[in-house]
Amino acid sequence: MADQPLKAHFAETVTLPDGRRVRVSAYPDGSIRFRVDGLPYVLTEAYLSGNPEKNQAIMKISPGKQGSSASYNYTEWLESKNQNPS
Repeated sequence: MADQPLKAHFAETVTLPDGRRVRVSAYPDGSIRFRVDGLPYVLTEAYLSGNPEKNQAIMKISPGKQGSSASYNYTEWLESKNQNPS
């Protein structure tokens, strides 16, 4: 029998100033999951071993497609969103 997925014991959604939403979920096994609106994203920074003195890990994702300039794609997205508001 396959293991059942863990249920999050904490979840909170944050709405960013541009309307995108980020949901952070924490699980009993210590794992953390992030769900972000506004695909696609590229992982642009990851310090998973973190800073031992501060006990922190850092992850950064940027809007964009793999192999492209993430900031340029985000600028295009913002321009199209401003021209065609929903």
